[in-house]
This record gives sequence, C-alpha cells and structure tokens, in this order.
Amino acid sequence: MTTLYIVRHGQSEANAAGILQGSLIDTPLSEKGQVQAKHVRDAFEKKMLHFDLVFASPLLRAAQTAAIIAPKTTTIFDERLKEFDYGDWDGQKVTDIHRRFAEFFDEKKNLLPGSEKISHGDDFASITAKLNGFLTELAAKYPTQDILIASHGFTIKLLLNAVLGISNLSSLNEPDNAGLTKIELTSSTRTLVYFNRDLTE
Repeated sequence: MTTLYIVRHGQSEANAAGILQGSLIDTPLSEKGQVQAKHVRDAFEKKMLHFDLVFASPLLRAAQTAAIIAPKTTTIFDERLKEFDYGDWDGQKVTDIHRRFAEFFDEKKNLLPGSEKISHGDDFASITAKLNGFLTELAAKYPTQDILIASHGFTIKLLLNAVLGISNLSSLNEPDNAGLTKIELTSSTRTLVYFNRDLTE
C-alpha cells in the first residue's frame, strides 16, 4: 500500500496579505507559516514517521514547507502539484475578487465551476485529470512507500476530487495552511483516511 501524507503549505506572505495566490504568484512562507511547518515536522517526529519520498510543488511556499518538514529527504518537484491557476485574478485581493465576481463563489466562498471563462485560468476537469494521473503513477511506482506531498489548497481539493469523484466541489472547503490529509493507494483502490487534520496546536 502507498500511503500519502499531503500537507498544504504553511501561511505565505500572500496569504497573510489577503492576496489570491495561484500558480503565477510565488511568495515565501511568512514567519507564521514557517512555525506551522515546524509544528507539522515535530508532530511527525513524535509519531516516528519516516518518509521514503517527498514530492512538492516547485512553488516556493510548498518547497519551503517540504524542506522544513523533511530536511533530510530530497524533494522531488512535480509541476502537477502547483497551485490552481486563477489567471487574471492571480495577485488581486481576495475580498475584491469575491465582490467583483460573486457569481463564481458560494456562500462559503468556495470557487464554482466556469470561472476560467472570465479569469482565463485553469478549469477543474483538466487539473483533476492531471492529478488522477499523478496518483496512478505513485501507486504503480511506489507500492509500499510512505510519501510526503507538499502542495496547495485548491490543488489538494482537486486531488480529493480525483480520489472521491465529488460531484459538487463546493461541498468541500480547501484545507487550512499546514492542514494534513492522508490517502492510501493500492493498484485498485484509493481511500481517504482523513482530511485537513491540524497538527499545529
């Protein structure tokens, strides 16, 4: 069985400033984000959990998170783990985007399908398909390994879509900064063990 421990990066400088941060915005972890990642590392150490492999988005905030959590393991960067591309919306204030394009968000501020027609960014289906391929590769290449993955909020949400086949994605919030999700893979199954667990307290 392949076991995936998927962590969203710690708070970034853009997160702290309330800026929408997709694949085009690449800010480092804030001081708080670094502390969050260290708490996750400490929690893993207490459980004596060793990672055979570490995969991460090449964006700085995820790369830093992976390096803090597993400093002795070489990180493999995979473009498929980069954050969802919000297109023209990247770099703008989140509150401004919610106000100007309210029809693309529900009451919980979850992004709804179809925004790419306005933002010129990614669409849900194509990114889910890429992540589906990523999961298939991991299960085939690393059938018995424990793997750490450092990625991003919306990408992790779409990774869950690849596992669960969620018909209404707004029913799932994005994980919090440093939130941990565990998934188990075999050649024929994908199982969500837990989602968005807080290890920072």
